[in-house]
Amino acid sequence: MFLLWALPLALYLLYRWSIATYDYFEKRNIPYVKPVPFFGQVWSFFTQEKHAVDVASEGYHMFPNTRISGVFTLRTPAYLVHDPALFKEMAIRDFDHFTDHVTQLSLEHDPLLARSLFFTNGARWRHHRSGLSPAFTGSKIRNMFVLLSKSAGDAMKRLVVFARGKPFAMELRDLYSKLGNDAMTSISFGVDVDSLTDPDNEFFLKGKRLAQIDGLPGLKLLMTTILPGLFKFLRLGVLYKDVNEFYLEAVSTNIRYRERNLIKRPDFIHLLLQARRNELNSEQTEDDALESAGFSTAETHTVEQRGATGETLQWHDVDITAAAASFFFGGIETTTTVLCFTSYELAVNPPIQERLRAEIDSARDELIDGATPTYEILQKMKYLDMVVSETLRRWAPFGLTNRRCTKDYTFTNTDGTRVTIEKGLNVSIPLKSFHLDEKFFPDPLRFDPERFADPNNINQDAYVPFGTGLRNCIGSRLALMQAKCFLFYMLSNFIIQPGSKLTIPLVLDETSAGLNAKHGFWMNLVPR
Repeated sequence: MFLLWALPLALYLLYRWSIATYDYFEKRNIPYVKPVPFFGQVWSFFTQEKHAVDVASEGYHMFPNTRISGVFTLRTPAYLVHDPALFKEMAIRDFDHFTDHVTQLSLEHDPLLARSLFFTNGARWRHHRSGLSPAFTGSKIRNMFVLLSKSAGDAMKRLVVFARGKPFAMELRDLYSKLGNDAMTSISFGVDVDSLTDPDNEFFLKGKRLAQIDGLPGLKLLMTTILPGLFKFLRLGVLYKDVNEFYLEAVSTNIRYRERNLIKRPDFIHLLLQARRNELNSEQTEDDALESAGFSTAETHTVEQRGATGETLQWHDVDITAAAASFFFGGIETTTTVLCFTSYELAVNPPIQERLRAEIDSARDELIDGATPTYEILQKMKYLDMVVSETLRRWAPFGLTNRRCTKDYTFTNTDGTRVTIEKGLNVSIPLKSFHLDEKFFPDPLRFDPERFADPNNINQDAYVPFGTGLRNCIGSRLALMQAKCFLFYMLSNFIIQPGSKLTIPLVLDETSAGLNAKHGFWMNLVPR
């Protein structure tokens, strides 16, 4: 008899507990997405046939006349920023209120990702950011670009030989992943591989597992942002254990070999070894001329190591491996995504492709061998930059970023009310929504590089492909130059046409944590 009334009572009390916080935003006169009991907005991530980015950004479209809206993660309130100018204030002027990302990875279970720049917070992040910044100046990227261009050029020669002068069909994510793996393995780990002719090489197989953002790794990545506390409590790791072990061993062995043989190579490990010896500095005079990799280059900000007591960050092998692995991930996943969607738009917009090819052919006339692009040549290619910039707008590789409020923050909403974001609450920023908002970009779904013909016409608060402020993407120069280099070689040698298996318009893979086409990027490559 006791159970007959005790169980319903317990369930009722549990239900009341689960919704007890759901009046949080109503009390503060802030519009919010109606939560599902127990789950808040989390339920929608698994029940709606939408990409996770679109689910997280629902409030942006539901409440167009506010600077911010509310959501609930389970029973915990969180915010969604609607105003790009507010995001800029949070990220730069008021950065002290939003210094951290929301993820909480374990150094024990994620020894590489937990030490990578994106996932670190607090004093460790300040140490890493200030220590790594000199490695990503224009002159350092130009030095690494030599390795990048050689890797891409050698791979393209092999692709031309494979074609034998005849058109052939290829899935471009697979192709660009292989090209990106080889280039980033050379730049990040100091090892030369050939994944086009040897796709079973260990660096490519482990690289695919490192950069995987669908399936179980994608689900784990999603959990780190929507349920970071639970993820840490369950003591989960995002990367596979064998991937962590492989790269730790490969980098440590590489470092020992360099030190024994006094080898210097203009790559990332060399720069981090300089950082270990406190020898990594910016060459300011030269950097000024090489600073821009295009309109989308993220602005450089100085990060102060506040609270430091004279101690210097020690770059142990695991820290060097983590830094190299994180930029390897960016060079494969992010750049591959940009290249795939650029190639798609070029294939379905032949006039744009023809104009870009004409610019590339003109640039080749300025090269000594007529084939190998230099850093400076790519800097000068206006239309190439316009095409890449528009791809980053139309198809933002990561459509959402986040911050954790580290100190109470008050601002004025559009209706004149004062809003206070309390310390400890999470804030999401819908980069994709900014890019596809017709208030900022008329006819936003149309691919139109001419938007970027005059930078003064672009709302630069709303155009944030690499984020903004002190926690923006430190590797934007490298990512842009890698994408431009691959496009230069591709259009120098091939015409890109839609393949018979290409879905037009593209259908996005809603299950991927990143941005991908559900049915692939199948193209016909026609040798020139």
